Amino acid sequence: EEEESVEHVKTTVLGDTATIKRLLDDHVAEVLQGELKYEEDVALSNVKLVVGFAGVGAALASHVYPKPFPHNWWVLLGCCAWYFAMSGVLQFLLSYVELEAFLQLKPRAAQTAGLNIASSLPRFSDRYSLAISPLPHGSLSMWSAPKFRHVPGGADGVYAAEESVTRFFDEDGVFVEAPFADWVKQLVKAYEAGQAQAQGHGQGRAGGGGAGKSVKAE
Repeated sequence: EEEESVEHVKTTVLGDTATIKRLLDDHVAEVLQGELKYEEDVALSNVKLVVGFAGVGAALASHVYPKPFPHNWWVLLGCCAWYFAMSGVLQFLLSYVELEAFLQLKPRAAQTAGLNIASSLPRFSDRYSLAISPLPHGSLSMWSAPKFRHVPGGADGVYAAEESVTRFFDEDGVFVEAPFADWVKQLVKAYEAGQAQAQGHGQGRAGGGGAGKSVKAE
């Protein structure tokens, strides 16, 4: 009974920025999909899965082709070309479409835009940036959605906040969840208020949005 009552403690190595970023990103997703009741938009993820399986299918086809080498050289060549083409598509999506984004969410209300969540924690830096931008037509339209830029300023339609990770971890690397969750919810609240105001002024058709905003944590 005592073990069941002990809350799971998340810890990390303070010098490992990649692990810290992954932990913070995961908790952002927990807050948005848990407490704030947003639903993940998996359309783009499904596309990447299909492309990935298509690339793997080329390897399978090269193995099951009945003729041995060298009679199947043209099949092997075609399978290799197909595999590299699918890998290129995935790399393009990662490098030019998703960029720093790690989560896409569906809108909670009709006639509003979905959310694109992006983050940044440069190597050897303690400054974690979190940004929210609108997805007027879902995750499949990310190529045309506002792109995350480092605060202050940001891109049009992007709400962003930046904070030192030392605020959310103690000296032993234990993650202090409550202040981080409050920080995330503060940014989401500012974004939702800005989108509502833009729509009220006729600027938010399908979730458009105004200039980028830098949100300061309190």
